[in-house]
Amino acid sequence: MAQALMQDLKFTVRMLRKNLGSTVVAVAIIALGTGAVSTIFSVANAIVLRPLPGVTTPSELAIIERTQPTGGSLSASYPYYKHIAANSRTMQIAAWSMIQLTMSTGGEGVSALGNIVSGNYFDVLAVRPAIGRFFSADETSVPNAHPVVVVSHAFWERQLSGDSSTVGKTILVNGSRYTLVGVAPEHFSGIYPVLRTDVWAPLMMQAQLRARGSLDNAGSAWLELFGRIAPSSSRSEARVEIAALSKQFATAPTSAEPTALARFTSANLYPASGLPVDAAQAVAGFFGVLLALAGLVLLIASVNVATMLLARSVVRRREIAVRLALGAARGRLVRQLLTESVTLFLLGGAAGTLIAVWGTRLLGRIDLPVDVPIALDLAPDLRALTVTMIVALLTGIGFGLAPALQASRLDFATTLRGDTSGGGRIRSRLRSSLIVGQVALSLVLLSASGLFVRALDRGRRIDPGFDVNNVATTALNVGTAGYNDARARTFYRELAARLAAMPGVSAVGYARVLPLSMNNTGVDISIDEYAPPGKSPGADFSVLIDDIDEGYLAVTRMPVVAGRNIRATDDSTAPRVAIVNRAFADHFWTGRDPIGRTFHLNRNTVTVVGVVPDSKFSKLNAAPEPFMYLPIAQHFDAGTNLLVRTAGDPANIFAAIRREIRALDPQLPAPTLTTLRQATSVSLLPQRVAVAVTGVLGLLGLLLAAVGLYGVLAFSAAQRAAEIGIRLALGALRTDVVRLVVGEGMRLVGIGMAAGLALSLLATQALKPFLFGVSPLDPVTFVVIGATLASVALFASYLPARRAASADPASSLRRG
Repeated sequence: MAQALMQDLKFTVRMLRKNLGSTVVAVAIIALGTGAVSTIFSVANAIVLRPLPGVTTPSELAIIERTQPTGGSLSASYPYYKHIAANSRTMQIAAWSMIQLTMSTGGEGVSALGNIVSGNYFDVLAVRPAIGRFFSADETSVPNAHPVVVVSHAFWERQLSGDSSTVGKTILVNGSRYTLVGVAPEHFSGIYPVLRTDVWAPLMMQAQLRARGSLDNAGSAWLELFGRIAPSSSRSEARVEIAALSKQFATAPTSAEPTALARFTSANLYPASGLPVDAAQAVAGFFGVLLALAGLVLLIASVNVATMLLARSVVRRREIAVRLALGAARGRLVRQLLTESVTLFLLGGAAGTLIAVWGTRLLGRIDLPVDVPIALDLAPDLRALTVTMIVALLTGIGFGLAPALQASRLDFATTLRGDTSGGGRIRSRLRSSLIVGQVALSLVLLSASGLFVRALDRGRRIDPGFDVNNVATTALNVGTAGYNDARARTFYRELAARLAAMPGVSAVGYARVLPLSMNNTGVDISIDEYAPPGKSPGADFSVLIDDIDEGYLAVTRMPVVAGRNIRATDDSTAPRVAIVNRAFADHFWTGRDPIGRTFHLNRNTVTVVGVVPDSKFSKLNAAPEPFMYLPIAQHFDAGTNLLVRTAGDPANIFAAIRREIRALDPQLPAPTLTTLRQATSVSLLPQRVAVAVTGVLGLLGLLLAAVGLYGVLAFSAAQRAAEIGIRLALGALRTDVVRLVVGEGMRLVGIGMAAGLALSLLATQALKPFLFGVSPLDPVTFVVIGATLASVALFASYLPARRAASADPASSLRRG
């Protein structure tokens, strides 16, 4: 068997070298298809599929999310973590929370994303330090007693020059002295490796580093949990146990949880995919759509090559007839032809990996408008390369089998006598079917691309309810530099005053969360005269909130339509107040004036003092929902977002903002400034990526379909040279020949477009979540795409038609 395979391979190499031109073309076409699949798979693999780097047996890990029967998830409090960690017999459970830190070795501080972690965090992940050690038991058991940190390998090289002597020395973290005890292994970046985590500190240092929440407060849900399932237990057993422990904690008579949290009586386990559960599911779905579209390009490319193989079998029919006449078995002949096909596709797959390397580099340069450091290595790894070659192998077999079987059905006696068969009707029907399939797949691909373009255009036209133009913004957190609340309030007040006095600045404001930035905050409130569905009056329900100062509405140009704006005097000593949007007022006080009405938040009575129009906050395509703005001074936090409205391009004021911040405190990290338009553009990120990717895929599909149609018609015209010569000799006009060949091509295109339209009407339903209200059956898209495809097909049909019509009748008859 091995010897026969080697003979097939040797013969294949000779045939490919003999037909070097067509071989190069076929490999290039396959490379485009496999490269598209490999590029998209590599990105999906890097974000959601790749095992956690530096972690031992990551398949044994599971993310723990606390849930309620009606849906929704909740982070964990420290008492809840202690309860399930102490009582679980199926899992070893660890806790952590993300924090923003300022690191310094004595000079200017640098911002760093950090984690505060439970003492068993590194043990559960089965990670070993590259240098030094991780946290000892005494450092993770006594609150605020042991200021120690571990840094990432990248931070150690970037900020500490890779000097091993820095381990054991002091480093400033949020303005306090911490001892650096270890360096994490290379490439390790925590449970979410997509985020560039640089520092780990013990959970016991929470009070100093986080400044919010409490270890003993069961009502403060701020921890993320994960665990390693014991070898003796299954994932389903662990899920049942954690759910039971969660219910036990929430419903125990001695539970210290507030009513709002106690409804989370269960828990679920999810694979540790490198992203938060909800984000991982959304990203996986999005890349699933893109991967399916890339698969269409591969199918179109494969159909193209199958058509070439079919045409080559016609050219080689005498060779095949001789081999059959000499006694070659049909199965042996099919195996030889299939070996040639598979070799072509494997060569194309190898070339496709090079395209994937180049494509992932381009995608890696996309500037993501997010406020956390991203660490993405999109380059194809061994898994991506293996998948690419397997896909190439399978497509080589799948699309090489039909031409091989067709070629082996040759009547060798007839062929050797006259060699005038021309390929036969069956072969012609197969070529026609391949072209119909190509056109149909191209229409599906182009329709998806067109819908994404329409969705992006629609998203850009949606009025968010505030003015995103001419606003500079940056995230600030002076608490990470050791500021207490009083000092932080003074800093922000002085910074706003300095910036407001600058020429060209019309307004300065602060907000805890930027709208449309993929961040949102919800709280539970109650209203005495309002009963949530299925509950009694005064019961808790959730609404979205943001904390703002008196300048925010002026910066965003959101008018107050009733009542008043937040004032500087609405501070911690003043009565609690709020501004609500129109949806809030209409929902809870339908037909009544909301000004002066009250609700309850965290045991405080809050009075509504103003109403603003509805605006988009969490999603661009979300319907208006109840929303309220609270004075930032009454709910102060050292982390906030600065917004500055300017008369011109906001980028022109970036240097001035950095200068004023440095003038107030030169030790603060240099802020990362952007515009509000850029910051809010993250809401359109999936559509922007989809338009770029599907645009390229659509053009590839259209090009391949046009090349395939041209090739089939050119080959068909060449096979019919004698017939065309007779027609011309008998007086047919050259326009009649053009009409004949073009008509043949457009007939196939028409059938393909009809089939493609039917497929598109079904396939594009999967795009509905990304279309911002654009219908998957959008007539404008299908009309434009159909006209484009028909025009390209007409041009591809005309070229071989014109060539056939310009042939000399006498020469055509002699060749025939």
